[in-house]
Amino acid sequence: MASSKNNSTSNKILYVDTPGQLGALGRELAQQDAIAFDTEFLWERTYSPRLGLIQVADAERTWLVDPLALSPREMKPLMDVFVSPRTLKVAHAVDQDQMCLHQSYGVVAEPVLDTSVAAAMTGMGDQVGLSTLLHKLLRVDIDKGHSRTNWLKRPLPPEMVRYAAADVAHLTKAADILRKRLVELKREEWAFDLSAKAGDYAKAHFEPLLIARKIADGKRLDATAFGVLGELIAWREDEARRRDLPRRWLAEDKILLKLSMARPGSAAQLEDFRGLGISKRPGGASRVLAAIQRGAQSPPRDYVRENPKRGPTTKESAALVVLRCFLNALAADHKLPLRLLVKNDSMVELLRGNFKDTEALAKSGILEPRAVELVGEDLVAILNGRRGLRLVKGIATQQEA
Repeated sequence: MASSKNNSTSNKILYVDTPGQLGALGRELAQQDAIAFDTEFLWERTYSPRLGLIQVADAERTWLVDPLALSPREMKPLMDVFVSPRTLKVAHAVDQDQMCLHQSYGVVAEPVLDTSVAAAMTGMGDQVGLSTLLHKLLRVDIDKGHSRTNWLKRPLPPEMVRYAAADVAHLTKAADILRKRLVELKREEWAFDLSAKAGDYAKAHFEPLLIARKIADGKRLDATAFGVLGELIAWREDEARRRDLPRRWLAEDKILLKLSMARPGSAAQLEDFRGLGISKRPGGASRVLAAIQRGAQSPPRDYVRENPKRGPTTKESAALVVLRCFLNALAADHKLPLRLLVKNDSMVELLRGNFKDTEALAKSGILEPRAVELVGEDLVAILNGRRGLRLVKGIATQQEA
């Protein structure tokens, strides 16, 4: 149950479970400049998330939409709002919400502002939880005790209704505060771009070719092995979808990678690969072997083998400690999480590059353009020995070499 020192669920809660109500809601939301949304779902034992509830709110009202009572066709008025460029959609940690929308209705919310991203980009810390965010911004406290509840049960108990409503009731107000801070920092466009990546991830999560590319990244796969890997992933996706099971229950990525390189040709050889229990089911082995054969016979012509990623040498490892310390100091100065400046596995590329100026750094693509603009000069200076760090009262600060 949500509780607050400051009216945590003061706005009106409306339950929507008929086509007429949903149509009216769609017309109402279409007039709004910004709405908040969230989803409740189950995803422990199924191939894709089982959507149990969609919460939507403006500054004064909260609607709980029942997707179990409404068909995908009947949900169209709401989905039209979710894709409308006129209405901003606000959500907190939106990745799995986008996944639910894409799997259930074939859409992702856009434009969208993820308040967890906005919080990170305004100095509130990385991966700030919703309850912490609302307390800091609005002095509102919400209870997160029902996060593991079965959202497919009906009717929903009153405490679950209040809990679900509290997740969105204050988000538009929180977003207004965060957007003002983003504008002051000249980071609003950056925050919107990062928020949109959750939609891209949702679209790619169930695409066999994109999954194959991710698994093959940096591995020693030739075109034939990659073709086999793609077919094996397609087999796993089809099987997992048909049986409605998590894909990892059928085969882990590492098992499919090994199969793509070894390419067994018989059921007996397939038995040597542990963690592939599905192959022991009737017809299971033949389907796996058929996938291997298809991939081996038709390797992709446009496959470009990525160079394996070479780990740091002993000397580079020592230098990485210094570089990471410097980057952490830069991130702290700009009140940003380090991951928004540079990915952890890209730091060694900074050491190996010959970056004499920010233009060369930008061309490398190691940092995204906004990060280069923000810290490029400082980073080039440290990489070329013109800048160092010193400790002053326990705080790392930059120092000219």
